[in-house]
Amino acid sequence: MAVKTIRYADMGLENPVAIIGFPSVGLVSSIMANYMVGQLEMGAIAGLSSPTMPPYCLIHRGVAYPPVRFYGRKHTTKTGRDLIVCLSEYAPKPEDCYEVVQAILSYLNYAGCRDIICLEGTARMSEDDVPVVCGVGPGSDKMIKKSKFALMEGGMVKGITGVMLYEAPTWGMGITSIMVPANPNLPDPGSAAQFVPAISSMIPGLRLSTKPLLGEAEEIRKKIQSDQEAAERQEEEVAGNLYG
Repeated sequence: MAVKTIRYADMGLENPVAIIGFPSVGLVSSIMANYMVGQLEMGAIAGLSSPTMPPYCLIHRGVAYPPVRFYGRKHTTKTGRDLIVCLSEYAPKPEDCYEVVQAILSYLNYAGCRDIICLEGTARMSEDDVPVVCGVGPGSDKMIKKSKFALMEGGMVKGITGVMLYEAPTWGMGITSIMVPANPNLPDPGSAAQFVPAISSMIPGLRLSTKPLLGEAEEIRKKIQSDQEAAERQEEEVAGNLYG
């Protein structure tokens, strides 16, 4: 597998924090990463392509981009930090994760990044499930503390995030993963909103609202409820025809 890095722009980012969002349970990681890019009006700075990646491109503002993209933003406050968001709509096959991660870390190293936050979704087993964090490498302890979430004491983390957690420190980068419980059967913007307070606390100068995500979650809830009610009416009509 040969991963090609395509560079689009140099924003002159200084000590940026990187957010990584690949598809996960409830698509919460991708939803949050795309939400940040849109809300913060971030510009494309690089992309990754490979013969083993899905053969599609994303058209944004009339420009074609590969399956994995990097977006950048200069901070707007004196105490803020520059930001990079790396995202994709596809989940690499297990055998491809290592090389994709190496390409991501290589670009982040080139961009001067030393702090990484990976967004991850986990299957919600009960309403009592809460977000957890784990981290490795320089500065990760501070990031974990700032998140105000419970520390993940044990378990397994798969995919891009799993490989990132043990590879990033070998590049001299600190990495923190935020894991949010989500609906495994549907896109879950409501759960994705749980990333917002943690990310806002971990990145100085960053302010995001949860309202659009919660509004989207409410629309999905209404659509599901409407579909369920329609299905129940149809069942009642069928039963009436059979036994009426």
